[in-house]
Amino acid sequence: MLIKPSSTFAHPVLSPQTDDYGDRLFDISLEVEEAPEAGEVVLKGLCILDDPAPRQLIGSGQATLGVVVECLETYFQRFFMVQEDGFTLQFGAGELRGRVAVQAVLAASEDGVQLESKFIAADYPPNTRRLESGDVIALSAIHTFEAGLDKLLPMESIFHLVASEDVADGIFQVGLDTEAIRLEVHPDLYRTIYGIRGTSLRDILLSSLFLPAVMNALDAMRSGGYEGQRWHRVIEARCSNEGVIVDDNTDLALSAQRLLDGPLGLLRGMFREGDE
Repeated sequence: MLIKPSSTFAHPVLSPQTDDYGDRLFDISLEVEEAPEAGEVVLKGLCILDDPAPRQLIGSGQATLGVVVECLETYFQRFFMVQEDGFTLQFGAGELRGRVAVQAVLAASEDGVQLESKFIAADYPPNTRRLESGDVIALSAIHTFEAGLDKLLPMESIFHLVASEDVADGIFQVGLDTEAIRLEVHPDLYRTIYGIRGTSLRDILLSSLFLPAVMNALDAMRSGGYEGQRWHRVIEARCSNEGVIVDDNTDLALSAQRLLDGPLGLLRGMFREGDE
């Protein structure tokens, strides 16, 4: 399982979250190759370890280097032993879908392993530098990526335009309790919107209709309760892929614009085409 940054240890651990080893570094670089239609993923990685003492432990067999891969949506969680100079991990159809977390771990592989790095903080007494089998020596940051098709779906695919006599003409109402986000408009406005969706004027809808609707959805996601809806899964996947964090500090307007690829820029381009 993943080891959270908030975890504490009675011995020094080389990690981005601690200064136990001063400015020494332990991390991984990852390259993700994906065939979303087939559900297959290939992870290629390289471990970065700039302290010679832990590296000697790996070479002598006293420490084991591995990578934890966790995908909660598919209940996948596994530890892979890897080589420091590079690794390739292949995942079959359906094993990884949604948010995937990856963390490198270096752990003692036998009892009595002695930590002898000269970079260990002086306030760790000698008795804390002797490890038992399984004790963590180093932890990387937790790296994440989004697997599957959801992140590739166009945002327009999660909206459902509905004509309703109960909505005043010129405005729209947002409904979030269905698989797709319902955009309810007056029948007269419905006919207008439906008429331009297949024309060069369709980009107008991104800033006038979809942008405030996405802001509304992001606001609802902060409170929770919609996780089972398809629109939630798609927006969550897009947020993960775009590095958008949805919490109480989220700038809704900016985040919605990122998810819609800057709708005002598309609008400007549309009018430029009309001038030519």
